[in-house]
Amino acid sequence: MLSRVDINLSSQNHAAAASARSEAFARVEIYRDFAAAEAVWRAFEQTADLTPYQRFDFLHLWQQHVGTKEGVAPLIAVAFDANNEPLCLLPLGKFSRGPFRIACYLAGKHANYNFGLWRSGVSFTRRFVTRVLDALAEAEPDLAALELHNQPFSWHGAENPLLTFPHQASPSIGYRLKLGDNGEAVLARQLTSSYRSRIRGKEKKLAKLPGYRYFVAQTPEEIARCMDAFFAQKRAYMTAMKIPNPFDEPETEAFLRAVANARVLEIHALECESEVLALYAGVIDGKRISTLISSYTASENSRWSPGIITISHIVANVADRGFEIMDLGVGEAEYKFVYCDEKEELFDSFIPLSKTGHAIVPLLRAQANLKRFVKSTPALWRTAKTVRGLISR
Repeated sequence: MLSRVDINLSSQNHAAAASARSEAFARVEIYRDFAAAEAVWRAFEQTADLTPYQRFDFLHLWQQHVGTKEGVAPLIAVAFDANNEPLCLLPLGKFSRGPFRIACYLAGKHANYNFGLWRSGVSFTRRFVTRVLDALAEAEPDLAALELHNQPFSWHGAENPLLTFPHQASPSIGYRLKLGDNGEAVLARQLTSSYRSRIRGKEKKLAKLPGYRYFVAQTPEEIARCMDAFFAQKRAYMTAMKIPNPFDEPETEAFLRAVANARVLEIHALECESEVLALYAGVIDGKRISTLISSYTASENSRWSPGIITISHIVANVADRGFEIMDLGVGEAEYKFVYCDEKEELFDSFIPLSKTGHAIVPLLRAQANLKRFVKSTPALWRTAKTVRGLISR
């Protein structure tokens, strides 16, 4: 299903909305299903500024397995220039929050970074983005607001156009490592010699296990074996920690298996004949690998830190392939402080689209700020996780 909203700009507005390599903003089209948007989306992502989380294949599989079951309706806004070429694409989903209709980036908690698709080389103004959102509001009169989480300030040097709107810090931040050299040089730069020596010593212990190896999953059998291990290891870990296991949700498992089988997710793992020892899997765009999931064994082999060893192998692998950045996802963890040399601040945007939206946006902002305060206060965060575990029993 598709809606078209034609927008005629005055020459003054044209000048404000245009920049290097941009054309006149002619219209916005709203696509309500993936099939209708597929051709323009796939073509645009070849040249646009975007994260791998906003690629068609990743979000289409999420919608098939998760979004539909959660009551999220695709709402994909595309702004075209006078030559019928896309300027931006916002892959949104519409859902109900109580009595209100809200739109957010598709994939929700399953996307670490949200950015949209933006024509490369263009400096988008707030006026331009406002025109797109006005068209969205006109096409969806019951839509109260946009609730956009975990947005990076920039991606591969391209500034996020949503920064021109009021925003606030996200509750969590990302952690990344600059590569830009061969793998051995990156590891030597980031890790102390004593730390690398300890890792080598531990790997020598694991190397004695029959069938020990590091690999990137390629065959259907390797992918299935890794994903089976991931879900089993997560289940064991969450049970031991007495906290809810989001990976036990059938739709989440179906989605993650689907993106792995489609090679949208790249899986790096350590294994021996008896078990998968650890794995990290992420989405890639040729310049950056962004970790989405990870797990490691709880067997006696865990004493040799297979998770840490896996990270070292991944750093070397992707650096040698010419990648520029490796990130270990969003959220705090001690091992990230060791392997990452940069914190990546993220921001949230709550943008009203109607009178109702103006009334509820302050509440949405306050809710997000409370979450950020709790997560940044260790005692409160421990209590929150304990309560969550008790409720889930």
